[in-house]
Parts: sequence; structure tokens; C-alpha cells
Amino acid sequence: MDELRAGNPLLADKVTLVPIERWVIQSGAGDMGCWLSGLKEPFAIIVCDETGIRAFDTQATEVAVASLIQQVPDLDALLNRNKHPKQ
Repeated sequence: MDELRAGNPLLADKVTLVPIERWVIQSGAGDMGCWLSGLKEPFAIIVCDETGIRAFDTQATEVAVASLIQQVPDLDALLNRNKHPKQ
């Protein structure tokens, strides 16, 4: 399993930050037994403030929010709940 998930939003003054995390879970079985491994790592951060909604990857390069909405379950609803009044 390899998927993107939204982390818990963090409200700091007039800015909401939404972490996007990459989750990987792998398992297998062989002659020596079974194994399971997991990894959770940062993928991007979404910034919601009075000027709009923007996303940046871990290299600080801007990422299309629409692309993340397509890849992350329920992200659109989460962002709509955290919109600032001037958006």
C-alpha cells in the first residue's frame, strides 16, 4: 500500500497548515517467516490563509492543490472546512 493522506490541520493565528503525508506499508512471507514494514514521511504542506490556498513539496516547490485533491481522500472537504472568510 502506498498512499497520500492529510494529517491533522494546525491553526496558527490566521494561517491553517495541513500536512500531506506519504504512507507505505509492505508485507511478505517466505521460508523464514513473515515481515511487515511501514513508513510515514512528509510529502507536502498546504497553507490556507487570507490570500488563498497554496501547497509546497518538501523542497519548497509549489505544487498544484488540485492535483493533491485528486490524490488525497477527503482533502477537498477538509480544505473547505478550513477556508478563511476572504477566500
